[in-house]
Amino acid sequence: MEKSELKQICLIDEKELLQDRKYIEANRIDYSFEIPIDYLINSKSISLKDHKDSIRLQGCCGPGNFGVLNQVCPKCKFEIGVLIADCWTPRFIGIDKSKISEKPLW
Repeated sequence: MEKSELKQICLIDEKELLQDRKYIEANRIDYSFEIPIDYLINSKSISLKDHKDSIRLQGCCGPGNFGVLNQVCPKCKFEIGVLIADCWTPRFIGIDKSKISEKPLW
């Protein structure tokens, strides 16, 4: 993935926050996460699965809870991120870097 500049983000509700294959540090965007989130990425740039606990996916029109991890690794089922895709926010996935490897695994 390639780092995105602040001027490249889209803050329009229900649109992707970032272009495909882009990320930005979460502290550069004014969102108040209640959990550790380090990176924001385009929601289509990573293949994750919804958490089996459906309450974590609540929102008005889609997942919009800034306080729980709701995305899991499709292989090991470990909680690694939060999908934000509600009607009042841009769409993105927030990742807690302590839950992933930043080194290529292949």
